[in-house]
Amino acid sequence: IPGPTGENNLWEGARVYRLAPDGGLSVLANCEYPNGLALSPDERTMYVANTRSSQYIHAIRLDADGNMMARSIFADLNEGTEPGIPDGLKVDSIGRVYCTGPGGIWVMSPEGSRIGVIRWPEQAVNFAFGGPDLRTLFCCAHTSVYTLRVKIPGNPHPWYKLRGK
Repeated sequence: IPGPTGENNLWEGARVYRLAPDGGLSVLANCEYPNGLALSPDERTMYVANTRSSQYIHAIRLDADGNMMARSIFADLNEGTEPGIPDGLKVDSIGRVYCTGPGGIWVMSPEGSRIGVIRWPEQAVNFAFGGPDLRTLFCCAHTSVYTLRVKIPGNPHPWYKLRGK
């Protein structure tokens, strides 16, 4: 089934949807070209990587039921000329946001300021925290997968929390 029509590789009406526990589906937010999604450790902020013309990360504040209360630009990733776009997006257990971007994986404080960039031999495309302690960063690049041990573990996916992991 073809997707929505658009110009310049943008989708008309691109959205982030919310699937409620009762199975109801609703639009959480309209976004230009949403890609990576991640929740803050308290699950009250959803981060959305916008991949195409305006490369930034949205911060969507959620109420206790998971509905949008407010929205802002969390970080602007339009800097630099190195290859890389906002795509892969994760949060660590203390709320720092990691996102692929120009030059590697950008690491940002919970307030949105860039702390640094993790650089790889190739362009970072996506990544995940893994291993039994969630302290191994697995980075997918164009021809290889790289690993890096980190001091702070990744934030467990909510599904793992439900399973008691």
